[in-house]
Amino acid sequence: AVAAPYIRQTVKNPAIDRLISAAADLLLGASCPGCGTPGWAVCQNCLALLPDGARRVRRPALPGLPDAMVCGTYTEPLSRLLISHKDEGSWQLAGLLGALLARAVAGLDAGPGVVLVPVPSDRSAVRRRGYDHARALAGVAGRELGLAVRPVLGRGRAASDQVGRNRLARLDAQAGTMDAEPGSLAVVVVDDIITTGSTAAEACRALRASGHRVTGLAAICETPRWGESGE
Repeated sequence: AVAAPYIRQTVKNPAIDRLISAAADLLLGASCPGCGTPGWAVCQNCLALLPDGARRVRRPALPGLPDAMVCGTYTEPLSRLLISHKDEGSWQLAGLLGALLARAVAGLDAGPGVVLVPVPSDRSAVRRRGYDHARALAGVAGRELGLAVRPVLGRGRAASDQVGRNRLARLDAQAGTMDAEPGSLAVVVVDDIITTGSTAAEACRALRASGHRVTGLAAICETPRWGESGE
């Protein structure tokens, strides 16, 4: 199964695992980034709550979006893992989260020869974090699936803060913020979260305007209040 090495973690001796986790908490303050349980990594309880499949999602107000697949919804513990990876320096989560992204890409069945194109982060955000989370996740998914990753999208200018905005305001904030290198690639656009779909819509616009063919959209999760989900 796609992503099994990252998502299915087994414990050979639970008693020893508990002792190691207690030592990690005592000596280093280490804890699970999903729930805060003492330990070195994502705990078994959080792993068990992660999505184990992929499903199609729709954004009816954005008819230009291609077919989109996600693994789950933006709820805990997945939401905490995404925040921890992107904003709190837990870069080691790229393997786990990128494996989920690979599962979503595989669900598109986009065919051979497609390349993965990550949605670009604002340059200021990358400088602040010291890390391009979207490119890292795309890299893991590409290796899992044997697909090339081409970061041909860029930000011509930063989008204004979208927190608290409705769909139309988000679309307006994203409009014209991206550009793409010219070419004729068959691409799947990949991101960590689909919210209203406005960021993905701008990415698709920029790619098509530069000659590329967008065959699908994949993300780790969605916020379902903005659209519809289905099998």
